[in-house]
Amino acid sequence: MSSAQKRAPGSPERGYLLCASPRSGSTLLCDLLAQTDCAGRPQSYFRPEAIPELARGWGLSVEMPSWDRAYVESVVEHGTAGTGCFGMRIMWSDMNAFLARLRHLYPGTGSDVDMLRHVFGVERFVHLSRGDRVAEAVSLVLAKQTGLWHRHADGSERERSAPPASPRYDHDEIDAALCLLDAEAIGWTTWFHECEVVPLAVSYEELAANPGDTLRGVIEFIGGCATIPVETRTSRLATSVNAEWSARFRREHKAMRSFRSRSHRRGTIALPPASK
Repeated sequence: MSSAQKRAPGSPERGYLLCASPRSGSTLLCDLLAQTDCAGRPQSYFRPEAIPELARGWGLSVEMPSWDRAYVESVVEHGTAGTGCFGMRIMWSDMNAFLARLRHLYPGTGSDVDMLRHVFGVERFVHLSRGDRVAEAVSLVLAKQTGLWHRHADGSERERSAPPASPRYDHDEIDAALCLLDAEAIGWTTWFHECEVVPLAVSYEELAANPGDTLRGVIEFIGGCATIPVETRTSRLATSVNAEWSARFRREHKAMRSFRSRSHRRGTIALPPASK
């Protein structure tokens, strides 16, 4: 084993990275993994908005983007949670800044994959994505507009980012969210290819339909052995509004593409205004 592949002192014997995108079901999967007692406690430890609160809770004084080795060591401790396996969730939008800062703190540790192995013991990658990206974009827009991101299984609010507000349909806002999610998907696919990583592919749709079977597949992939029963601790937020907005967006998108095609043939580029 080369020096680049050696683990840092105190790093876990095994670990995994949950590579996700917003509204892909990652909170549900993190909850399930944390209950197994063999897969660490995966969270978004390097989401910029979360770092100050996490650091304060651990008795550290840390500000983005200057988190230090002490913060990393605390992440390893809490992400392992005494299970011998480190788990962490991260979105593509946070990945580049995370890797750049990590490389600054741990120079000479080789490639991205070597560095993740050296610091966190990460050797497995789980890619969670959503097949219906329009539905994912609608879910993201609704969460931002209403301020409600998650509910507990009993229906009570779990995570809120803003006071309650009524949602309003906005084609352009959904389109912007869709572009962001497309960029997330491209970013992960490109990184996996460049790093020669073959992740376990998990879809939101299969996770939502069969959480137990999906969890068993992930546990087997990361080298764990879960024997305790787990429960679903989050409930779906989707309502008829999600379906209505998704259908409306698809209709409008199809109409705009058709209009654009006709306008191109006629030599004009004028587009009809999107519905609000």
